[in-house]
Amino acid sequence: MLNAKSLSLGGVIAALNIVILFIASIMPTSRLFFLVVSSFAISIMVIETGSMGGFVFYLATSALSLILIPNKMISIYYICFFGFYGIIKSYIEKKRIRRYMELALKLIVFNISLFTVYIIFDRIFMMKIFVTGFPFIAFFILLQISFLVYDYVYTVFISFYYRNVKRH
Repeated sequence: MLNAKSLSLGGVIAALNIVILFIASIMPTSRLFFLVVSSFAISIMVIETGSMGGFVFYLATSALSLILIPNKMISIYYICFFGFYGIIKSYIEKKRIRRYMELALKLIVFNISLFTVYIIFDRIFMMKIFVTGFPFIAFFILLQISFLVYDYVYTVFISFYYRNVKRH
């Protein structure tokens, strides 16, 4: 059961998260940066309230993003990957398995999300989201490397949060 402190923290962070997603939707550049920043909010909720609090936060911000964000592409990216990755990351890292197995599981989650986003845009919105004229395999490898950098930055953020915010 979530207490009043968890609910108020979730409400404030959710409002901030929606503002960040809104900025991502109206900015002509830096959309990926704002999506990454918005994904950090879920880790704060998982740290402060547990996985269930993080999941409720994800559901609430996903619904709000679909309602309030004008650019639905940003909402889809958030719902299909950036919004729930913090919960998945927490779950995988709690399993205490070898580092290479953690990375393999995270890459599997990332690629399933990537495939889901591709199917949604290709089949539902009839949009091509991959760069044409660029070799697909090179683009795919670049995405994998980008994800590994993102995961590392996410880990650094969580460590920073534990060291400088959580202990106070």
